[in-house]
Amino acid sequence: GALRNRLPAVDDYVTMVQDRPVEGFDVTSPTLRERPEFILGKIASALTAEPDVARKRADELAAVIRDQVPDEHRATFDEMLEEARRVYRLRDERGIYSDITAVGHIRRALLEFGRRAHERGHLDVAAHVLDVTLDEAKAVLDGDGPSSSELAARADERVRLTAEGAPRFLGDPMPAPPPTDELPPGLRRVMNATGLMIDAILGQLDEAVGDDSTIGGVGVGHQTAEGRARLVRSIDDLLELEVGDVIVAPATTEGFNSVLHLVAAIVTDHGSHACHAAIVAREMGFPAVVGTVDATRRIPDGARVRVDGSTGEVTVLA
Repeated sequence: GALRNRLPAVDDYVTMVQDRPVEGFDVTSPTLRERPEFILGKIASALTAEPDVARKRADELAAVIRDQVPDEHRATFDEMLEEARRVYRLRDERGIYSDITAVGHIRRALLEFGRRAHERGHLDVAAHVLDVTLDEAKAVLDGDGPSSSELAARADERVRLTAEGAPRFLGDPMPAPPPTDELPPGLRRVMNATGLMIDAILGQLDEAVGDDSTIGGVGVGHQTAEGRARLVRSIDDLLELEVGDVIVAPATTEGFNSVLHLVAAIVTDHGSHACHAAIVAREMGFPAVVGTVDATRRIPDGARVRVDGSTGEVTVLA
């Protein structure tokens, strides 16, 4: 509060972001209004961020790729690169300003609904309203819905399943997509690019590699870092991080961004070259090993680990 009063820009920022969920697009995620520590973390990250360094690194990579493009196609490459840089931000803006903020407002309304049901004696815990169905909502307010014990069991099950993470496939694996050779050139380019991105996001290992002391995965970056492993299975676990820790999580989301200035490396069960953990590791210049399948099972919380982005290996040291 004191910081908001002293700096109008901070007050404007907090007013704009406070109803966004800390992570994801789910009403079960707390908002920044409820977890102000993450707002402070975001401000701290901004103070230490070096956007010019990240942009220079991106320009250097683009130059390497451009050198491999035939001379007669370089003008087209330059146009497409500029278009991609200009348009991609629209995706994030749509997600942040439309979807995420709307979810936060829905959560706030639901929690008020739960508070009133709690006051009437129909809910033991107001937040359990987040686990009712739409058809059950009015019944809960009238005292005719699921019992508090049933809703508590649902909440526990949701937390358990969230920690485990979703399976890679629902049902049988998808067959290979049909060839794009017969499509018009423009559409073929779009479909090939889409397939490449899907493979980059979902292309984790099919099976776990290594043992309990050496875990294999998809390496990101050329750096190597050592630090204390901290298992992160919920947003609240992020509040326990200290400078130099290594995040070990099923996956990371934008909710992790506010603590990335603290970490030495990231290790995840899921993901590949284009997942969130890989992107932020490249942008911030620390190593990551993603898509390990089950690193959260094999790496004990508090163990000292070495993360090698060039080889894609995580070594449990002690």
